[in-house]
Amino acid sequence: MITRFSIFTSLLYICLSNPLFAQDNEVQEVVTSSQDLYVAFDQTTGNTNNLVTGAEYSYSLVGDLWSLKDTEFSFSLGGNYATLEDVPYALDGNVHTQFDLWANQKYSPFFFYDYSFDRSLGLINRTDFGIGGKVRFGKIFSVSYAYMFEEEEYDSVETFSRHSFRPKVKLVLAEGNFFFDYRAFYKPKVDDFEDFLLENTIVLSVMTFYEALSVDITLKHSYNSKYEGDNKVLKPLEEWESQYDPDYGDFVAKETFYKDTDLSVSIGFSFTF
Repeated sequence: MITRFSIFTSLLYICLSNPLFAQDNEVQEVVTSSQDLYVAFDQTTGNTNNLVTGAEYSYSLVGDLWSLKDTEFSFSLGGNYATLEDVPYALDGNVHTQFDLWANQKYSPFFFYDYSFDRSLGLINRTDFGIGGKVRFGKIFSVSYAYMFEEEEYDSVETFSRHSFRPKVKLVLAEGNFFFDYRAFYKPKVDDFEDFLLENTIVLSVMTFYEALSVDITLKHSYNSKYEGDNKVLKPLEEWESQYDPDYGDFVAKETFYKDTDLSVSIGFSFTF
């Protein structure tokens, strides 16, 4: 992973130090940047002590860089942390960097780096390096494919390759005051299509009275065939559920397995600056 990260860092440095990215007057006239910050917070105290927090930050640089039309560099990171009675039950995060050539044209090649972890799923970390392309069908619909080199750690570290197929629907209505984005990822292993990840994300964003502030509703669904059917994997003992045992007259730990499907809904605010 260290070697791959070094290669990626070198490529990123070359791109950013290229004259195309020089901050002269000519480039500044055709390049625009934007930043977006999303924050979610919910806390309950008393009979139930529950804490849910989440944050996401994204940055993008888009414009015509010499002969590269509508080229985009983007970076994002985010994470969630939640506890119930001071016991953590959610801890996840991700970092994503992508470079798209001709991002808003009919055809768009791209490459990216992605790092993520999710302790509630038993995922210690997952690192992806990918290269692929996107095809747009009008202003609403697009399809992309990427070939990914992946390093994944659960109980042990595995290195392999994945395909990634992604349809996307994007709608911007009411002069930009309403935004809808749906994307689905199907990611099978190259040598075993029955071992795959499935991810669905829907984002609804509504602008408020203040132009830079919007309300976001995000729905996420994920499926991991690693935990499907007979592929049951036990959670760590401290994460086992409890059930009442009449023989003992008390609650006892019950064997608890990871589930193959997760679904989440979140509501928060986004600040664009």
